[in-house]
Amino acid sequence: MRFLVACLSLALVGVAGCGNSAEQKAKLAELQKQADERVAKAEKQAASKIDELKRDLDAARAELTAAKAQTKEAVDKAQASAEEQAKAAEAALAKARQAFKDKARLELSAANKDFTEFQNKLAKAPQKTRTALAPALKDIKKAQQEVGNEIAGFDKATVDSLRTVNTKVQQDIIAFKAKVRAAAAKLP
Repeated sequence: MRFLVACLSLALVGVAGCGNSAEQKAKLAELQKQADERVAKAEKQAASKIDELKRDLDAARAELTAAKAQTKEAVDKAQASAEEQAKAAEAALAKARQAFKDKARLELSAANKDFTEFQNKLAKAPQKTRTALAPALKDIKKAQQEVGNEIAGFDKATVDSLRTVNTKVQQDIIAFKAKVRAAAAKLP
């Protein structure tokens, strides 16, 4: 812009050096006026563009602020949802643990009933039979304790290990029942 004004001024000086002074002054004034108008127009356009860019920048900042707020809201909702789902999963796991424990205790109770009947019959048996079945009785009591310990393992079972613990408990209950039946079969 200033370069344009300088060029016009030099052109005017060059024109002023050759010819009629009043005419040259008028041409010089006219050229100066045109240069000033162009400069004013360019400055007005620049100011307009700056104002437009400022509006665009303000709009972009507002959009960014809105996007940040929406992102924070979405993250908060997702986190709350994840926490709720974790609580629901933990509650479901606790219910599953309890259901498996209840089932195992019920089965153990039935097996213990058979064991109690065996012990009552063994108490009435001759001494020779009681002595012969003493190691089996000790083994049965050990198996009974193992089942109890395995049932307690449900409390620490995870989602992934719950079925494994249940399988082990079921196997121990079956082994306990089998030992009771085998010993009971040896009674007279």
